[in-house]
Amino acid sequence: MAKPLPAWKKGLGFSLTLSVATALFIFFRNFDEDTWESLLKIKTVYLFAAFGLVLLLWFLEGLRIGLLVRTLHSNKRLPLWDTVQVFLMTFFFASVTPFASGEWPAHIYALRRRGLSLGESSAVTATRALITRLLFTFTAAFLLIAFTGEPVPTFINKIFIYAVYISILTAFFLFFFLWKPQIFDWLLQKISSFGILRRWLGENPTGRKAYHYINREFREFLETTRSLNRFKLVNISVIVLLTIAFWVCFFSIAPLILLGLGKPVPYLQALIWQFVMQMIIVYLPLPGGSGAAELGLASLFVFFVPSSVLGIFILAWRLLTYYILLFFGGLIALGELKPR
Repeated sequence: MAKPLPAWKKGLGFSLTLSVATALFIFFRNFDEDTWESLLKIKTVYLFAAFGLVLLLWFLEGLRIGLLVRTLHSNKRLPLWDTVQVFLMTFFFASVTPFASGEWPAHIYALRRRGLSLGESSAVTATRALITRLLFTFTAAFLLIAFTGEPVPTFINKIFIYAVYISILTAFFLFFFLWKPQIFDWLLQKISSFGILRRWLGENPTGRKAYHYINREFREFLETTRSLNRFKLVNISVIVLLTIAFWVCFFSIAPLILLGLGKPVPYLQALIWQFVMQMIIVYLPLPGGSGAAELGLASLFVFFVPSSVLGIFILAWRLLTYYILLFFGGLIALGELKPR
């Protein structure tokens, strides 16, 4: 009897199938004679520039993770290639699990493989998530104010507003737990005080070992998060700037692809629409936002992009922003999951 596939392999298969099927549907639905002309007139220099941005994403996120580790753990330095691998592996597992639920475990696991403890890895992962979530939350709030509550067409704007509310709550809880990590200690004491659990933790050797391990890692987490109060302004500024640079580069890939297809679009408008879609995709139960990402972006860019090149654009955009990262992230993950 064949063994069932691991959850991440099922997620990978589902994500790729849905994403490729949706992208091909958009491509063939909009395919006509003008599509051939557009293919023949492609300006490859812009496509190579877009691919260059993909590589720049690796560099920027590798620098950010490395700086976070160095700031929160003053005795630890990770080589750039190590932090790039952490990013690629994290992207892979975030993209093959619903709600990107595999992102945190993968990030923590990858950092642990590079010498950080569970508590230290958790603190770095939570801080990284908080900075990104705060950036998205403040940007979303600014867009709603600047565009009087409707930065995108109405049919997507309502979903975007709900996503903003969820983002605010997520940012609040992340900030609270990093600001007051002692709440974890209180929860641990409460949980361990229950009758059956208390006896198991106190009398069973395995239970005592588990309790001491959790308690030790929590102390590591607490000590690491205290470094947040010792952050230097320079470190905070650089980490925030790297976060902004990462997402500006990510959102700039689509306009570059359209320049290569000879169909330029308003740059700021392209960034805003992609930002809105990214806000929504994070909270969808689809691995990697497959299907929703392609259809959502196509439904927005159809206002500026002729239907004859819309399918080519979506295929090229998904290739650069998803399939390439997924492929290399999968290679890293296979190597990381091998026992040492």
